[in-house]
Amino acid sequence: MPITSQRAAFLQLVLAQMHSPYRWGAKGQRAAADGPRLFDCSGLVTWCFNQVGGKDWRATHNTDRLWAECAPVASAADLQPGDLVLYGKAGDPDHVMVHVGAGVVVGASGGGSKTLTLDDAVRADAKVKSFTRVEYRPDVLGFRRLPFVS
Repeated sequence: MPITSQRAAFLQLVLAQMHSPYRWGAKGQRAAADGPRLFDCSGLVTWCFNQVGGKDWRATHNTDRLWAECAPVASAADLQPGDLVLYGKAGDPDHVMVHVGAGVVVGASGGGSKTLTLDDAVRADAKVKSFTRVEYRPDVLGFRRLPFVS
C-alpha cells in the first residue's frame, strides 16, 4: 500500500509532536498561549488526523471509538506507517499508538487519569514518545487503519 499524501502528512504531524506533554483528556489544546500542545493517547491521533483534513473526532473519539470505527488490520506484519496499534483487554482498548514503520510506535504515553498538570506529566515522564517495538506493552489488542482519503 502506498503512503498517501494525507497519511504522510499525518505521520509528519505525529512526529512533530514528540516530547509534547501528556495530559488526561487533552486533544491538542495548549496550557498557555505560547506553551506546548497537550495530548492523551487518543487525543494525539484525533488532533493530528483532523489537522490533515480528516474528520474532527476530538469530541467523540477515544480508544474505544477508534477500535470500533477504524478498519481492522489483520496482523502486525500488515501494518503500514500511520496505522494504529491498540492495547488493552479483549473488547476494552485503553491505549493507542501510531505505527511509524519498522515496528516503531509513537504516541502520548506514560500518563493516566491522574496526569492533569504539566508537573504531573514531568513526574511521570508522560509525553509523546517512541518505543522501538509494537509489543512495548504485553497487551496488544489489535491494529486499525484510519480512513485516509488522499
